[in-house]
Amino acid sequence: MPEIIDIQVTDWEKEVRASELPVVVEYWHQKCVACQQMLPIYKQLPERIGDRVKLTRMNILDSRENRIFAIDQGIRGTPTFAIYCGGRPIGEAVGIRTLEELEQEILSLVKNKDACLLATPIPEE
Repeated sequence: MPEIIDIQVTDWEKEVRASELPVVVEYWHQKCVACQQMLPIYKQLPERIGDRVKLTRMNILDSRENRIFAIDQGIRGTPTFAIYCGGRPIGEAVGIRTLEELEQEILSLVKNKDACLLATPIPEE
């Protein structure tokens, strides 16, 4: 059964950029009340859509590097569920959602994943 993977900036290449599936990254932190409300909902997604997307979480307060990375990715609020394809952002959902709303938003963003994954990869920095 697919699971949610906790990631750090140092995991980005392996877990997001090199993934054969589109990747959902939940940007969150432990002081965020909305993040705590969304956690039980997010934890239900692996059994529902875990065969179509890789589900990850990044605690933006876990390290200075995570905070800077989140800012560089344009993350302005938590929880943010950002969807990446081949390391490229293809959309996001911010804030509290029902399970059904979050699932549908993610699936609508990844419906053209094959075209996204076949696109030229982002150049290394």
